[in-house]
Amino acid sequence: MNSIYALLFATLINLACTNAKPNQSPGRIAGRWLPVRSIISCIEDGKKSFEKIDSSFTPMDIMVFKDNGTLDDGGERYDAYTIDLKTKELTLSEPNGDGITFKIRTMNQDELVIFREDQEVFKKQKRQMKLEIYFRRL
Repeated sequence: MNSIYALLFATLINLACTNAKPNQSPGRIAGRWLPVRSIISCIEDGKKSFEKIDSSFTPMDIMVFKDNGTLDDGGERYDAYTIDLKTKELTLSEPNGDGITFKIRTMNQDELVIFREDQEVFKKQKRQMKLEIYFRRL
C-alpha cells in the first residue's frame, strides 16, 4: 500500500512541476526579440562552400511576438506566427499567407535560436543550405 501512495505522490509532484503557469514556462515566446546573429552556410558534395555571418542588427529589426499569434516584424516581412512546442517548430507567416517553418534549437526566457535546413540540386551537385538565427529577448 505504501508503494501506491509513493507512486501517487510522485505523479502529483511531476504534474505540479510540468504544469507551470504560462508566464513561468521556458517555452513562452510572446515578447520583444532582437536578432543578434544569423549564419547562412552551404555544403556542396560534403564540403563547406561558404558561410556568411551577420551581426549588424539594429532596434529596427525587433520582432514582437504577441499572445494572439500576430507579429510586429521590424523587417516588415512577417505578420503572424504559430509555434508547436511538441515538434519544436516555429512558423512565420507573410501577409500573403506564405510561411516559413524553422526548428527551435533553444528557447528560454532570454534566448531563442531557430534554424532551417534545405537541400537542392544545383548544377548537378547536391547542396545543403542552413540558416540559423539567434535572438535575444528585450
